Amino acid sequence: MLKRLLPALMGALLVVTAGAVASENKPLTDDQAKRFVDTLPALDRLGEELREEGKTDKLEIATQPKSGEEFTPYSNAVAALKTEHPADYAKLGAAVKPHGFSADEWGHVGDRVIIAYLALEMEKQDPRSAAMMEGMDASMLDMVPPEMRDQLAATFAMMETVKNAPADDKAVVAKIKPQLDEYMGNAKKQ
Repeated sequence: MLKRLLPALMGALLVVTAGAVASENKPLTDDQAKRFVDTLPALDRLGEELREEGKTDKLEIATQPKSGEEFTPYSNAVAALKTEHPADYAKLGAAVKPHGFSADEWGHVGDRVIIAYLALEMEKQDPRSAAMMEGMDASMLDMVPPEMRDQLAATFAMMETVKNAPADDKAVVAKIKPQLDEYMGNAKKQ
């Protein structure tokens, strides 16, 4: 399930795609989640521009989970955009401002939404996923060929963040999940 979902998510993250997922420990609100989802279709144009201009390579790297780090794909992509392509970072800020976000706030909310979404998807696909994730640990890396360790370590990093998705965030995202499902479905087709 994750192998199919990850490419769609990365595609959505590259649409445009530092800080902690739980920005200032404030709860994710229904309004923030809805406003975030409302930004996604409009940001498709910016994502397409970035792809056409060959600017997505560093963004892809920034969104990849890294061992020992919390999985914050949107925040990382926004930070990379800010560093690598400041003019495009400004375009992102201008695009999300009418929805009540700065570019950085949008990234933090996006992290929380996508992590909760992944957690809900995993629970939907196989309710035993959380229990299986509990049984996984970094010592398993020693059992795989060296060339696969980086990829597996990245998967562990993402899984660790997803399994710890706050219940309150999942409850908020469950309300907008149909819109996210529709958006993700459309992103896969492109």
